[in-house]
Amino acid sequence: MRMRCPHCKAAAHVRTSTQVTDLTRKGIFVCSNYECGHTFSVISTVEHTISPSATPDSSIALPLSSHTRRALLQHQLEHMPKADYTPTRMPLSQTLDLFETDPHPG
Repeated sequence: MRMRCPHCKAAAHVRTSTQVTDLTRKGIFVCSNYECGHTFSVISTVEHTISPSATPDSSIALPLSSHTRRALLQHQLEHMPKADYTPTRMPLSQTLDLFETDPHPG
């Protein structure tokens, strides 16, 4: 993530960042202008979903972006054929159908 220093408008870089919640991250930024030297804190929060996750977490409730064509998405989910796929970045036990109920609540 890039930001500008609110004072001198030079590029500021993340020094450290910490995950606060599943949807919020706190970062410490440092201005690259040594004559300014401003250090400041930034809170980043996930605001809404633009494209739904194929592996959603049921504990995360984000609004779906208003630009999403919901009727088309629903039509595709109901009528498109399924394709075989084996995930490569997560255990099979963590993958479910997009709207399937989690058999292993946690």
